[in-house]
This record gives sequence, structure tokens and C-alpha cells, in this order.
Amino acid sequence: MIKLNNVCYAYDGLVALRHVNLDISKGDTVVLQGSNGCGKSTLLKLLNGLIFAEEGEYYFDGKLITQDEMKDSKFSKNFHKRIGFVFQNPDVQLFCNNVHDEIAFGPAQMGLTSNEIEKRVSDLLTLLNIDHLKDRAPYHLSGGEKKRVALASVLSINPEVLVLDEPLAGLDKSAQDWLIDFLQELQSAGKTLIISTHDDNLAHLLGDRIVYMNEDHTIDYVL
Repeated sequence: MIKLNNVCYAYDGLVALRHVNLDISKGDTVVLQGSNGCGKSTLLKLLNGLIFAEEGEYYFDGKLITQDEMKDSKFSKNFHKRIGFVFQNPDVQLFCNNVHDEIAFGPAQMGLTSNEIEKRVSDLLTLLNIDHLKDRAPYHLSGGEKKRVALASVLSINPEVLVLDEPLAGLDKSAQDWLIDFLQELQSAGKTLIISTHDDNLAHLLGDRIVYMNEDHTIDYVL
């Protein structure tokens, strides 16, 4: 489903990804580990079409993902419908006036009917146990509540692939335990999960494969 061939990327000449090769099949849970600054977040951004390979190729379901391709609004909309990204810091992801509108935003952009949008919002409020937050402003929520809302806003488009950057960061033990259980439910439901984490427990509980990134920005080895 996802294939990286010899992918390279740099920020103003500073290498972030060096000749990365990776294959991810539908339904896989791949956990990405490595030290800070090794390129994990850069790789996740590339997988989500936020940045593009300077060398090498990225294929999603057989389609080459490039900046030119993503300028096609129909292609871009379909791509972003199929792969969703939960950022490490939910504050960069949440921007609406209330939780209801955060969850409704994605389906509205997809052109769904009002009834379908409301059904998805209602279902996710219940699924993530955040019904009581629906009229609250996101910036007034706790870190764990923000994480749930960010997750709901991505799940509202029902992506086939869910990408999460350090999902346990900033959460207390109770919130971490809940999120791990929830991710295991998504895994059991057949979602393709790509997760960057420093947490070894999360990695070994969920990872079908653990991909280690080296400090020279290459993939060191895969378990």
C-alpha cells in the first residue's frame, strides 16, 4: 500500500532523510523508533503529503505522490481522505470554535450531507467518550482531551491509514492506557497504523514491525 524507494529529504541543506526504503502493507501496524532528530517526524510528514521527496519515490496504493500531483485538487482530496495524521501537539491541529465543529470539519470538506456529518460527529463523540465536550472550545481542554478531539477529527473522515506522531506525549498514565487500548481496537478492526514513539511498551504491544531510524537519518533495521 505504501512504498518508499530511496527517499531523501533535507531542510535548507540539513539532511533529514537519507536513502530511506520502506514497504507497508494494508492492515500493518508499523512503529517507528529512534532518537530525537533522526527524521521520524519528517518521514511521517512525507507520508502524509505535507512535504515531498527531493530524491527517490513515494507510492501510495501504486500512485506516485509528488508536489505536482498534489496540486490536482481531486487527487489531493482523495489522498487526504485515505490517510489521516494526528500530530504530536494537538494545538497545531485544532482551530475551530468548539469540539463539534472540529470533528465536523473534515466530513464537511468531503462534501458529505448534513445528516451524515452529524451522524459521524455523534458516533465519534460517543466512541471517544467526549460527548460532554462538544460545545467546549478546544483551547480550554486538557492535554488528554485535546488528544481525543484531534483523534476524532481525523477519524471523522474514516481514513484507511492512520499516522500518529508520538501519540502518548504529554498524557498521564490513565490517558496513555486508554489510548493504547483504543489503538489496539483500531488495529483489530484492520486499520493500517503508522506510529512514531519513544515508548517501548507501546511499540511492542502494537507493532507488527518496528522500524528503527539511525542518527544518520537512514533506516537502521526492521524487526
